[in-house]
Amino acid sequence: MPDRNTTCTLKNQRKKLKQNNQTKRGRLSDQIEELKKKKARLQQDISSLKASADILLTKAETKHAIKYVTKANSLHRTVKEKADEVKTVELQLDELLLQLWNN
Repeated sequence: MPDRNTTCTLKNQRKKLKQNNQTKRGRLSDQIEELKKKKARLQQDISSLKASADILLTKAETKHAIKYVTKANSLHRTVKEKADEVKTVELQLDELLLQLWNN
């Protein structure tokens, strides 16, 4: 029969392990929320940049000015860069969600 000290020690170890797991889950949840916010900001930026590029292209057509096309192309490049960043954030988010699921 195990003595009382051993039982108390095991209970304390389980309690500490449970607290550590909860802390880890909390940190993962915080990181997930931050990535979700970052993804939303990036997607909003992409939408705004696309709208601005469309406006510039419309100006280029109506005013027959190539400078607007150049600016629109620059915005489209930025959109591609931000889209790549969104993909990276999505991968990080998936990885963190998998870690959270496994804990």
